Amino acid sequence: MNSLLRIGAIALGAVAVIGATADSSRAGECTTLGSVGTGINEGVAKFMADAALKNISEDKGLKRTGAVSYKCEAGAVLTDCHAKQKACK
Repeated sequence: MNSLLRIGAIALGAVAVIGATADSSRAGECTTLGSVGTGINEGVAKFMADAALKNISEDKGLKRTGAVSYKCEAGAVLTDCHAKQKACK
């Protein structure tokens, strides 16, 4: 009888570990994508950064979620925009 209880406890412990691993792997399926776009003004640079995010997410088989955050810097001639967005499987 004690051996049956011990086997049951070990099996229950194994199920708990497998469940915890599955939850943590689901949380790890999201990532932050980043891209850079360059253009003659901020609007064009953002458009190019968005296009790059789209291409990256499609290439990796990810679905983009949430808002895109931008950080743009105007240079002497061109503007660079760095874009970031969360993406999940």
